[in-house]
Amino acid sequence: MIEESRIDRVKRFSKIWWQSRADAKKSQEYMALSLGVSKKTIQNWEKGTSSPDLFQGCEWFRVLGLNPMPYYLAFLYPDTFGTPQAFDNEDAVEKALILLIRQSSAAEKKELLFLMSGHHGSSWHSLLQMFTAHCHTSMRSRVTASRVILENYEMEEKTGTLVCPQDIPPDLNTLRSAISQGKNAVQNGEVSYFDPTA
Repeated sequence: MIEESRIDRVKRFSKIWWQSRADAKKSQEYMALSLGVSKKTIQNWEKGTSSPDLFQGCEWFRVLGLNPMPYYLAFLYPDTFGTPQAFDNEDAVEKALILLIRQSSAAEKKELLFLMSGHHGSSWHSLLQMFTAHCHTSMRSRVTASRVILENYEMEEKTGTLVCPQDIPPDLNTLRSAISQGKNAVQNGEVSYFDPTA
């Protein structure tokens, strides 16, 4: 494999900014105004002449209402996540999944194990289909479903009727924040959101 030059890496990094902005259908003027920088600064980021700092990068995705993970993964691992054809074979899928698991926090790994093999009474395959269907519905539908789940959990926690309270608990603060950010996205006519607290 040929070593990638710094110029090539900068060029790929700049793609994060112009591609995500194009995906969200926002103008450079909109981004400049929202981030409190000049249009020239936005143009420089998108050309690779300069780059946003970490805070500005987070703000970029918050303003766009997009999850930054797909864009960063495509930059960090272009052979695995960089093209639509990346998952055309089982080996590529397995490689990508192992990579994502390795990048997950200890808490996320425990939550995933709970979903796959916990004593909750649902099969992992059924849960996976539910999550997949959930992600295909509109943001409004996802917010509504998540509110019902949160309220049910809180009521059953108070009444002591949770199915497996001794197992891995959900992060309710993250869930509440996601519901709030999703609601804001719906009210602003957006189809996605980025929760910087997650």
